[in-house]
Amino acid sequence: MKRIVILGVALVASFSLVAVDAISVSASGDEFVASKTGKIKSKGGPQKFKTSAGTIECTEVTGSSEILAGELQSVTHKEVLTFINCKGFGDPVTITSAHLELNANGSAKLEKKVTVKPEGAGCEVLIEAQTLTGFGYSNATGGKVDVEPAVTAIHSKGTGGVCGGTNTEGSYSGTIVSELEGGTVEWKV
Repeated sequence: MKRIVILGVALVASFSLVAVDAISVSASGDEFVASKTGKIKSKGGPQKFKTSAGTIECTEVTGSSEILAGELQSVTHKEVLTFINCKGFGDPVTITSAHLELNANGSAKLEKKVTVKPEGAGCEVLIEAQTLTGFGYSNATGGKVDVEPAVTAIHSKGTGGVCGGTNTEGSYSGTIVSELEGGTVEWKV
């Protein structure tokens, strides 16, 4: 009986912490606001990644997502980013798409593993799903949102060779402009 009471107290304490966390996230007041449902298109110039094995630079990034009914005002927004014309480790590099759930408070969840593969190197850098911080937002003219990642402490694991080993100090930076086709989107504080 004593064990059941202790377990019950522990569960109540756990749920209390979760409830406080949920309240603090929604109480921040930051949110994304769209004027209508529809497709979001994003585009950005140079993007830079740093891993223990070196720096990777991409000349462009594109993104896509959709605003659905019930998401016109939301604390989170999902986006899929595709990195284009990337080079690193002295060779062209392929990066799989990044599936992100962006939070208006500046954090994001990388929802699926991203693989960074230098051409002909025979190795990869794997960036597992994780929570990231350092996403900045500002409103741009024309009803668009500028996304300014200055992300640090990215965890990755190289499979050897030029790809290196385990790293917990990776970074990502760049600028991306997101717009809602036929409508407006904004970031509200």
